[in-house]
Amino acid sequence: MEGSLAQGVYVGHFTHRLDARKRVTVPSSWRVTGDEGNFYFAWENPAGCIAVMPPRMLQDLMRKAETVAQYDLKKRAMLRRFFGKGYQFGVDKQGRILLSDNLLRHATISREAVLVGLGATFEIWNPETYAAEDADDDITATMEELQFF
Repeated sequence: MEGSLAQGVYVGHFTHRLDARKRVTVPSSWRVTGDEGNFYFAWENPAGCIAVMPPRMLQDLMRKAETVAQYDLKKRAMLRRFFGKGYQFGVDKQGRILLSDNLLRHATISREAVLVGLGATFEIWNPETYAAEDADDDITATMEELQFF
């Protein structure tokens, strides 16, 4: 499937095999200059996938996290679960990202992964889980709710 329309826009879906070191290739159209550093932030999405966000989104989240008071135990517990299970990574020269064992286990990914663009972010799925998720969803009502058309 086709890739992004512009840098920082994640569209399309791509199936790639993990290599022996548990790395998966990010589509070339999704890569941006300087993404070799700890560019991406990934976390265990409750839907059963790995949610990945670019630095600008992480910076927005960090600004919001900084406003959480030390005495707000509920919000601090959420931050602990979110950032404590998070993972930062960059893309190597061949366009691969190394996924942690915890993230792979959460998403039940072993041999292949589906990278799915969500516009501003992307997700990494087990192919079977993604196929089931995609097949069960009638998106028309949600598109109307979001006023996409």
